[in-house]
Amino acid sequence: MTKYKAMLGAAAIFVASSLFSSAALADWTLDAGNSNISYGTVKNDMIGESNTFKTISGYLNNNGQINIDIDLASIDTLIEIRDGRMRDIVFKVSENATAKLRGDINLKDHDNQEIGTSRVIETTFSLEFVGQKIDHDVKLLVTRLAENKVMVTPHGVMFIDADDYDLLDAIEILRNLAGLDTIASVISMGFYLTFVK
Repeated sequence: MTKYKAMLGAAAIFVASSLFSSAALADWTLDAGNSNISYGTVKNDMIGESNTFKTISGYLNNNGQINIDIDLASIDTLIEIRDGRMRDIVFKVSENATAKLRGDINLKDHDNQEIGTSRVIETTFSLEFVGQKIDHDVKLLVTRLAENKVMVTPHGVMFIDADDYDLLDAIEILRNLAGLDTIASVISMGFYLTFVK
């Protein structure tokens, strides 16, 4: 009986250890309800507008790789007709359903980061969008919100040049349809990404 109890005890320890190890190795999942990706545009040289995406998903794995998918059809510019033009003319969602944001963070550098503190890191993000994949050197702010929650935001302002993604012709079509004098081809991009484990 003693030997049987010992075997049960050993099995229980093994199972508990396995569960703990699995949890420790689990990916950090994007908390989409507490995350946001948006960009700003300027028209007629003086009118700024903010646009956002309603649907994003992704994860941060234990190697520190951020993988975010942006549903381009979920664009929200606060004007329905403009949403449709963005989907059809600029994003061409029938051909490019998603944009992909990829980057690397060395999580081991943040293992001992105290809850409530932030650190700035330098890394390279790639944005795969409308058939083009461009690398962007960025500074990110990594904030530890809880033992099982981190938030990643840009440290400073990020800019995306539409010309890099071959979108100047699409922007010109939008400008004509909207009857505008200008639409800036360089846009600002912002995000906050919350990951939970």
